[in-house]
Amino acid sequence: MRWLVLLRGLGSAKIKLTQADPQKPGFTVLGEEPGRELVVGMAGRFWLPTAELCRIGPAEFMEFARPGYAKMAMNFLAEPRPGGACLLSTETRVRCLGPQARRYFRLYWSLIGPFSGLIRKEALRLVRRQLGQSPQA
Repeated sequence: MRWLVLLRGLGSAKIKLTQADPQKPGFTVLGEEPGRELVVGMAGRFWLPTAELCRIGPAEFMEFARPGYAKMAMNFLAEPRPGGACLLSTETRVRCLGPQARRYFRLYWSLIGPFSGLIRKEALRLVRRQLGQSPQA
Protein backbone atom coordinates (compact mmCIF):
# COMPACT_ATOMS: atom_id res chain seq x y z
CA MET A 1 0.00 0.00 0.00
CA ARG A 2 2.82 2.43 0.81
CA TRP A 3 4.26 1.87 -2.67
CA LEU A 4 0.92 2.76 -4.30
CA VAL A 5 0.52 5.90 -2.19
CA LEU A 6 4.11 6.96 -2.98
CA LEU A 7 3.56 6.30 -6.66
CA ARG A 8 0.43 8.47 -6.57
CA GLY A 9 2.46 11.33 -5.12
CA LEU A 10 5.18 11.06 -7.76
CA GLY A 11 7.61 12.65 -5.35
CA SER A 12 5.38 15.62 -4.55
CA ALA A 13 3.94 16.54 -1.17
CA LYS A 14 1.95 13.61 0.15
CA ILE A 15 -1.56 13.69 1.53
CA LYS A 16 -1.38 12.58 5.15
CA LEU A 17 -4.31 10.56 6.33
CA THR A 18 -3.17 10.13 9.91
CA GLN A 19 -2.45 13.72 10.95
CA ALA A 20 -4.75 16.67 10.52
CA ASP A 21 -2.98 19.97 9.93
CA PRO A 22 -5.34 22.93 9.50
CA GLN A 23 -2.56 24.91 7.77
CA LYS A 24 -2.22 22.41 4.91
CA PRO A 25 -4.77 21.24 2.36
CA GLY A 26 -5.95 17.66 2.55
CA PHE A 27 -8.80 15.67 4.01
CA THR A 28 -11.36 17.62 6.02
CA VAL A 29 -13.74 15.94 8.44
CA LEU A 30 -17.18 16.67 7.00
CA GLY A 31 -19.24 14.76 9.51
CA GLU A 32 -19.02 12.16 12.21
CA GLU A 33 -21.33 9.95 14.18
CA PRO A 34 -18.89 8.66 16.82
CA GLY A 35 -18.56 4.90 16.83
CA ARG A 36 -20.59 4.55 13.63
CA GLU A 37 -19.55 6.78 10.72
CA LEU A 38 -16.82 9.18 9.66
CA VAL A 39 -17.05 11.28 6.48
CA VAL A 40 -14.00 13.09 5.09
CA GLY A 41 -13.60 15.13 1.94
CA MET A 42 -11.22 17.19 -0.14
CA ALA A 43 -11.21 19.32 -3.27
CA GLY A 44 -8.55 19.68 -5.92
CA ARG A 45 -7.32 18.58 -9.30
CA PHE A 46 -6.59 15.00 -8.33
CA TRP A 47 -5.35 14.09 -11.81
CA LEU A 48 -2.30 16.37 -11.53
CA PRO A 49 0.90 15.06 -9.90
CA THR A 50 0.58 17.72 -7.17
CA ALA A 51 -3.24 17.24 -6.96
CA GLU A 52 -3.58 21.03 -6.43
CA LEU A 53 -5.54 20.48 -3.23
CA CYS A 54 -7.61 23.33 -1.83
CA ARG A 55 -7.77 24.12 1.85
CA ILE A 56 -11.48 24.25 2.63
CA GLY A 57 -13.40 23.60 5.81
CA PRO A 58 -16.57 21.59 6.25
CA ALA A 59 -18.80 24.65 5.86
CA GLU A 60 -17.18 25.62 2.55
CA PHE A 61 -17.14 22.08 1.15
CA MET A 62 -20.79 22.00 0.08
CA GLU A 63 -20.51 25.39 -1.64
CA PHE A 64 -17.16 24.74 -3.33
CA ALA A 65 -17.75 25.05 -7.09
CA ARG A 66 -14.46 26.17 -8.68
CA PRO A 67 -14.62 25.20 -12.40
CA GLY A 68 -11.93 22.76 -13.47
CA TYR A 69 -11.71 21.14 -10.03
CA ALA A 70 -13.36 18.16 -8.38
CA LYS A 71 -14.39 17.39 -4.86
CA MET A 72 -14.62 14.01 -3.22
CA ALA A 73 -16.21 12.66 -0.10
CA MET A 74 -15.39 9.30 1.46
CA ASN A 75 -17.05 7.61 4.39
CA PHE A 76 -16.20 4.78 6.74
CA LEU A 77 -19.34 3.17 8.14
CA ALA A 78 -19.57 0.56 10.90
CA GLU A 79 -22.86 -1.32 10.97
CA PRO A 80 -23.63 -3.71 13.85
CA ARG A 81 -24.41 -7.31 12.93
CA PRO A 82 -25.91 -10.15 14.97
CA GLY A 83 -23.63 -11.80 17.48
CA GLY A 84 -21.62 -8.66 18.19
CA ALA A 85 -19.99 -8.54 14.75
CA CYS A 86 -19.63 -5.36 12.74
CA LEU A 87 -19.59 -4.69 9.00
CA LEU A 88 -17.12 -1.93 8.10
CA SER A 89 -17.53 -0.36 4.66
CA THR A 90 -16.31 2.64 2.73
CA GLU A 91 -17.79 4.56 -0.17
CA THR A 92 -16.22 7.34 -2.21
CA ARG A 93 -18.11 9.88 -4.29
CA VAL A 94 -16.61 12.44 -6.64
CA ARG A 95 -18.20 15.50 -8.20
CA CYS A 96 -16.38 17.03 -11.15
CA LEU A 97 -16.94 20.74 -11.55
CA GLY A 98 -17.26 21.24 -15.27
CA PRO A 99 -16.68 19.25 -18.47
CA GLN A 100 -12.90 19.74 -18.48
CA ALA A 101 -12.57 18.42 -14.93
CA ARG A 102 -14.81 15.47 -15.87
CA ARG A 103 -12.63 14.57 -18.88
CA TYR A 104 -9.41 14.75 -16.88
CA PHE A 105 -10.87 12.84 -13.96
CA ARG A 106 -12.20 10.04 -16.21
CA LEU A 107 -8.75 9.53 -17.70
CA TYR A 108 -7.12 9.69 -14.25
CA TRP A 109 -9.63 7.24 -12.77
CA SER A 110 -9.24 4.78 -15.64
CA LEU A 111 -5.55 4.57 -14.70
CA ILE A 112 -5.65 4.64 -10.90
CA GLY A 113 -9.12 3.28 -10.12
CA PRO A 114 -8.03 -0.34 -9.58
CA PHE A 115 -5.12 0.75 -7.38
CA SER A 116 -7.36 3.08 -5.40
CA GLY A 117 -9.60 0.10 -4.67
CA LEU A 118 -6.60 -1.81 -3.32
CA ILE A 119 -5.69 1.09 -1.06
CA ARG A 120 -9.22 1.27 0.35
CA LYS A 121 -9.31 -2.50 0.95
CA GLU A 122 -6.00 -2.27 2.76
CA ALA A 123 -7.31 0.63 4.87
CA LEU A 124 -10.31 -1.48 5.90
CA ARG A 125 -8.02 -4.42 6.69
CA LEU A 126 -5.83 -2.20 8.88
CA VAL A 127 -8.87 -0.92 10.79
CA ARG A 128 -10.05 -4.50 11.31
CA ARG A 129 -6.60 -5.50 12.56
CA GLN A 130 -6.50 -2.55 14.98
CA LEU A 131 -9.88 -3.60 16.33
CA GLY A 132 -8.59 -7.15 16.75
CA GLN A 133 -11.29 -8.76 14.63
CA SER A 134 -10.86 -11.55 12.14
CA PRO A 135 -12.35 -11.30 8.63
CA GLN A 136 -15.81 -12.79 8.09
CA ALA A 137 -16.53 -15.07 5.16
